[in-house]
Amino acid sequence: MPTIPSGDVNLYYEETGTGPPVVFLHGLTLDLRMWRRQIDYFSSQYRVVAYDSRGHGRSSCPETGYSVGDRVQDLKNLVTALDLPPFHLVGLSMGGATALGYAIDYQSSLLSLTLVDTSASGYQPPSKIRDMREVAVKMGVEEAKRRWIRTTLFYYANRNEELRRELAEMMAGHCGRLWLDPKRGRYPVRDDVELSSRVTVPTLIIVGEKDRYFLPLARTLHNRIVNSELDIIPGVGHMANMEAPDRFNFRLEQFLQRNA
Repeated sequence: MPTIPSGDVNLYYEETGTGPPVVFLHGLTLDLRMWRRQIDYFSSQYRVVAYDSRGHGRSSCPETGYSVGDRVQDLKNLVTALDLPPFHLVGLSMGGATALGYAIDYQSSLLSLTLVDTSASGYQPPSKIRDMREVAVKMGVEEAKRRWIRTTLFYYANRNEELRRELAEMMAGHCGRLWLDPKRGRYPVRDDVELSSRVTVPTLIIVGEKDRYFLPLARTLHNRIVNSELDIIPGVGHMANMEAPDRFNFRLEQFLQRNA
């Protein structure tokens, strides 16, 4: 099983294809499998790297260390271990927050940045997304996962049952340790929305029209990042790359080719 060390954790990764590198970062409680439609598509032209964030998939599940800063450092360590030349970086939701933080700190190593239905350090969604910490502490991680799956995937129940099952399988395999992190809620929070104006690398921002939590942030980041493009995909929710893979792949491919 291919892993690279990052401090006290091991990060599971997969790598396929040759060409300019593209690194994919997954969303909260998911894993690299959410990018399978992109891995298959882009590996014919690019060196595609995807990995499981700490506490997710087949990577280590530490007791603590789940801040954006920890994830940015993990990415930096993976880039160093794989000796990646300048690369394209693509992140969704939590992965987008990591990608944005990395771009603020290390954009000289990037060819481009793509933020998909992204979150960001310091951003407060217009409606609070339920935190499962209290449930995990009082009723256990398995109950927290059941409630998380039911709550977050309700949108897909009557729209795309196959996609709902695919997401639920990844979420059910999530270790849940981040909800029990004793430092949860006490990490220093950097305002990456404010700092995003420092990003000058070519940036593509993709968001689903129906992603009510993160559509406002996508518009804000587009206004702040001078060299950015905004693509709002109609009829799509939070998982743009999985809900509309053909549209997503075509749009991303155009962008990558322009910024090789």
